[in-house]
Amino acid sequence: MSSKLEEMERFALGTNGILNEMRQRVEDLVEETSRQRQRAAENEQELCRVKRDFESLKSYVSSLISVRETLLSSERQFQTIERLFERLVAKTTQLEGEKVQKETEVQKLMEENVRLSALLDKKEAQLLAMNEQCKVMALNASNI
Repeated sequence: MSSKLEEMERFALGTNGILNEMRQRVEDLVEETSRQRQRAAENEQELCRVKRDFESLKSYVSSLISVRETLLSSERQFQTIERLFERLVAKTTQLEGEKVQKETEVQKLMEENVRLSALLDKKEAQLLAMNEQCKVMALNASNI
């Protein structure tokens, strides 16, 4: 009888060790998920900033084009119009290049958000599965 009791105690201790390990793994996953959520939030903020910059650049390009059209309509300032036109074309090209770069940045951030969301979903699924394992193990331990 005593050996049976000792065997049950060893099993209970082993089960507790496993449960403690599982609890630690769950806590680690919760911390990782929290870090990833923080990173996703930071990416979202960066995406908003890039979108604001993009809209500002787009507005700036529109105003430059408007200025160019106004200057072209004035015959009295033809020489001035030619110089400003060249500058406007150069600036427009630069801004279009920056626009393409910003669009690329936005796309990369969106892809990163999709990747992080998928990873977050995976981690949450793992947490749920581990939580269920812990419940089953706790139930099994209590039945012993």
